[in-house]
Amino acid sequence: MVDNFSAPAPMAPRLGKRQRLALGALGASFLMVAVDSTIVYVAIPSIQRGLGLSTATVQWLMSAFLLSFGGMLLLSTRLTDLFGRRRLFTTGLAVVAAASLLSALSWSGGALIAARALQGVGAALVATTALPLLALSLGNGPARSRALGLWTLIGAFGGTAGLLLGGILTDGPGWRWVFLLNVPVGIAAALLTPVLPADRCALPGRPLDVAGAASLVGALVLFGWTIVGAFATEGSAVNALLRLAGAVVLLLLFLAVESRAARPLVRPGLLRSRTRLAGLIVLFTAGTIVDGVLLLITLYGQESLGLSASGFGVLMVALTLPSVVGSYAGQAVVLRHGLRTVAMTGMALVGAGLLALTMVRGPLAAGYILSVLPVIGVGAGAAFVAAQIAVTLGATDADSSAATGLTDASFSLGGAIGLAIVSAALVAHQATPGAPAAPAQVAAGLQTAFAVAACLAVVGLLAALVLLRRSGNHLPIRRFDA
Repeated sequence: MVDNFSAPAPMAPRLGKRQRLALGALGASFLMVAVDSTIVYVAIPSIQRGLGLSTATVQWLMSAFLLSFGGMLLLSTRLTDLFGRRRLFTTGLAVVAAASLLSALSWSGGALIAARALQGVGAALVATTALPLLALSLGNGPARSRALGLWTLIGAFGGTAGLLLGGILTDGPGWRWVFLLNVPVGIAAALLTPVLPADRCALPGRPLDVAGAASLVGALVLFGWTIVGAFATEGSAVNALLRLAGAVVLLLLFLAVESRAARPLVRPGLLRSRTRLAGLIVLFTAGTIVDGVLLLITLYGQESLGLSASGFGVLMVALTLPSVVGSYAGQAVVLRHGLRTVAMTGMALVGAGLLALTMVRGPLAAGYILSVLPVIGVGAGAAFVAAQIAVTLGATDADSSAATGLTDASFSLGGAIGLAIVSAALVAHQATPGAPAAPAQVAAGLQTAFAVAACLAVVGLLAALVLLRRSGNHLPIRRFDA
């Protein structure tokens, strides 16, 4: 995440060779992470057919990535103190490249899910360290401002590029190339890391809160497993209750660890702000909705409507590009009308779009979906930027990194839970639990799943209404990104 939206301009005349190489390595790595956030969605139906996965299982292809990505984001600022940014960046590239290769070579759903979880760890290390390294490489001045503007565009349009590129690769050489794409990019960027600023000496006395991160991620994994397993009738009710109890125990353990940790993942005082808490809830609910909608429409579009992977990628541009517009518009409006107005309007638009998708009797036509997605996209973008500002607003220099990590982690962890929830709604309509959902069964589950997503939008709207202050016209901020 960056805080500058300056338009990019030609940078070569003002940058030295070493700086250009650094910008190339860091920009390509950040684009790789941004593309990874959406590229796999396009390939999910092909992966499901190729590996014989059930709907209850297929959501873990994304959930595993989002859970490990979000959990590692919470640890990453502590890791940089111990190991240095350049070292962690290089490690992250190596992990992403290796995990992507393992994903491409996966022989089963379990192997692919495990590789995706490892890929999330590497992506979090790259995402956390790339921007600080860019700032250090370029120093202050106009060149840095233009580079940050380019960085913003990479983040804004990376998701759209992932959908389009994923469709081309899936329809062409096959879904395994969706993962193989990362290997040469990661290797090339890793070879350029010597041009990046050298690491400082490790700071002593900075313990890692591994127990906190592990307990939180473990609780979310068990909770998601419980949701999907209950609807898929996987095992007995006793097993479901045991998983749910395990999730509760791990969540309580997380709270206990954080209250006693010398350097907790999140300083307890950070969460005492009503504004920050509201932002986190809106981010979490926005994550559940966006990732849930992507999964729903990729399954329905490719399995029921007969869209190709490329056709689905083009269709989803109607969601991703409007979200960029909504985020830019939200930044302008929030300074005039306040955080609460923008967050509530954004969540209301998302909820309205989802309700529109539930009101159609019978199968949804691609044209109708195409007309509704921009409403959801604009609303999600506006709500996200307002929530991001709410989380980072007022954070001290010491807490700024933690607040930024909370922003991305909340959205990612919310996405993992959202995937579990909508998958549960689809699985509930399967005639044969555990088997791949037929197109008609997917269509039957859509209304329920969209209705559940609309309820989540109401949760975000109420959080903004109750917790955010009415007045926000004099925010001490200038610009924030989406």
